[in-house]
Amino acid sequence: MAVALAIPPLLRRRQTAFEFTPMRAIPGFRRLNRGNLSGGADMFAGLQTPDEAAATARLPQDLCTAVFPDAITTDRVPVAVFSDYYCPYCAILDQRLADLQAQGAPIDVRFHELPLLGERSVRAAGVALAAARQGDHTAIHLDMMQRVLRPGLVGIRDVAERHGLDADQLANDASSPQIVQAVEDALALGRALGIPGTPGAMVGRTLVIGALPERELEQVIALERETPFVGCMAPRERA
Repeated sequence: MAVALAIPPLLRRRQTAFEFTPMRAIPGFRRLNRGNLSGGADMFAGLQTPDEAAATARLPQDLCTAVFPDAITTDRVPVAVFSDYYCPYCAILDQRLADLQAQGAPIDVRFHELPLLGERSVRAAGVALAAARQGDHTAIHLDMMQRVLRPGLVGIRDVAERHGLDADQLANDASSPQIVQAVEDALALGRALGIPGTPGAMVGRTLVIGALPERELEQVIALERETPFVGCMAPRERA
């Protein structure tokens, strides 16, 4: 990773020619369509405008703060990943990013649920969000990415046992109106950003649609490092 980031910017651009397009949903951000993608029942969600998506969920007026709700440090590239538990490319990208961060890459990774592949995906996302009320969402997310959630209470008890959670509370939370709303909010955020399938990853100010190979992922991170991301600003400040 250190070698990749040390490559002169001009040389990195010669290695892979990326074609970025501006994002209408978040001024100042850009989009890169590249890599493997899984589609689903919500495949045409990207056609919904940000205003229409916001009307169906509790989204902040500024979508950037919904993508990056946590504090951002200027010495690291924030990465927000949008995944579905039944998307094989998501499992690859999620683990790839987690490994890069563990190896010392200058990134801060957080995971968003984006269940586009049907009811079982919606259920798994609900269980993960409910489990995050008792434990670390990142650890739970990465674990569930590598396993198939078994049906009914059996699957919920499996998750609870692996992460030392209260199974009864997890079962109650997973079916609660608050978690149902949280899943709807997650889907609305994906629609507002125009993510048509999974995975999607906001790397700094670049939304990458698809699972990039590791070399290209490192190049995007390096490009974002050239202009440090200082956090979400109000639309007026970006203008």
